[in-house]
Amino acid sequence: MSEEEQTNQDIEKEEIIIEKEWNRIERLLVQSSASACNMSIIEADKLFREVLGIMSFGDTAHEAIQNASDVFSDMKALLEARKVYEDIVEVPGFFVDKKVAKQVTAIYLQAILDMMGKDYKEKSSWHKFINELAFFGESNPGLIRNIFAGILLFLISVWFLSDTSIGQWLVELAVGLTHFVLNWLWWLVLVLIVVLVVAVISWLFFEGRRK
Repeated sequence: MSEEEQTNQDIEKEEIIIEKEWNRIERLLVQSSASACNMSIIEADKLFREVLGIMSFGDTAHEAIQNASDVFSDMKALLEARKVYEDIVEVPGFFVDKKVAKQVTAIYLQAILDMMGKDYKEKSSWHKFINELAFFGESNPGLIRNIFAGILLFLISVWFLSDTSIGQWLVELAVGLTHFVLNWLWWLVLVLIVVLVVAVISWLFFEGRRK
């Protein structure tokens, strides 16, 4: 048996296992109890993480999802689904209804199909950027809030101080500091270029001498 045939057989076995596991999740979704709805999401996340591990995208689920951002068709929905899962396992007394359970498990199923290459289409650069942005936003909510708060505080400060002598002095100070930094930055870049050119010329000279 060739290596390609063995690989195809392994993929078919994985698909059979996934289909069997998903049938169990669907049987949970048929039930009306809140515990069954919660369990359907727990099992869906478990299956998702198993496939994620098989695909070897990373050592942890968090790292693997980030590395596979161009694979998933809807990163934002996937991260929201995982948030529901985390609430179920971490928040005492947290339950979801059947409607939410069906929505969340459907998102997990689509993510699994994305990884298995079912109906896979090459994602555009814009789609990849949106997925990366969604992952960064969900992973660093505090940082995003602080950035927006800082920008808002800066704009409000400029608005209040724009007509005052202190405000004008601060603006002039900021502009002067910016010019100073940029001037030094250009000089630094120029020095690095000169050093690089000298190094290349020296290397070429000594290589020529060896020959």
